[in-house]
Amino acid sequence: MLDYRPLNEIIKAQGLRLVLVKGYPSPWGQAAKTIFEIKGLDFLVAAQEAGGTNEELVAWSGENSGPVVAWNDEKPISRWLDILMLAERLAPTPSLLPDNVHDRALMIGLANELCGELGLGWNRRLQMFAPAIDSGSPPEGVARMGSKYGYRRADVAAASGRLIAQLEALAAQLRSQVAKGRPFFIGNRLSALDIYWVAFMNLLQLSPPSQCEVPDALREMIDSTPAEVMAALDPLLVSHRDRIFNAHFRNPMEL
Repeated sequence: MLDYRPLNEIIKAQGLRLVLVKGYPSPWGQAAKTIFEIKGLDFLVAAQEAGGTNEELVAWSGENSGPVVAWNDEKPISRWLDILMLAERLAPTPSLLPDNVHDRALMIGLANELCGELGLGWNRRLQMFAPAIDSGSPPEGVARMGSKYGYRRADVAAASGRLIAQLEALAAQLRSQVAKGRPFFIGNRLSALDIYWVAFMNLLQLSPPSQCEVPDALREMIDSTPAEVMAALDPLLVSHRDRIFNAHFRNPMEL
């Protein structure tokens, strides 16, 4: 169980601190947490309320969503690549970035297709917001998040096509690795991309309750992935998720 501390305690503390979306398998947060754990980094945790105003968090970090990461007196950060690079700086070994510059560029590019703007997480979030926002009377929290992330119907309409292309690219990369006898997305060892894939696949096909326990209503919303997107989910990607989860993630996930 995560030991969630009051946010004001986290703000005043030194060392590594992490603010997570409590009770929700936010892939950005789960990936950050797992990266810190793989690197053996100790950290304190506070909770962010999904869809809430999170005024104290905004006043401190400028963000009203998780994850937020802080190290000592440095400015808090929230972008996935900034968090990864901080983890690499604090604990260079084991590195989750490939040594080869071309492999590193490929890993960061593919990771952006999961974590970045208009990436897999972004597109699935648009699809999950769509029914409530398009109803004309969304819950306040959903409306707030839709506004923050620039909800546009044109992007919702394009989301499935983008997701399919992203899944096809990831599957092609993994197939090329398997053909070389390599059990990871990039090179010969675990990289952050393997971790991101496990975390972000939860927005396509949520892990079973024994691994990721969430309320039934939330599970139903997440498991609403369009059929055409699920058809593009190569079984190789699913088996890769399962293997990396079993080897490197908390089981069950700590939410």
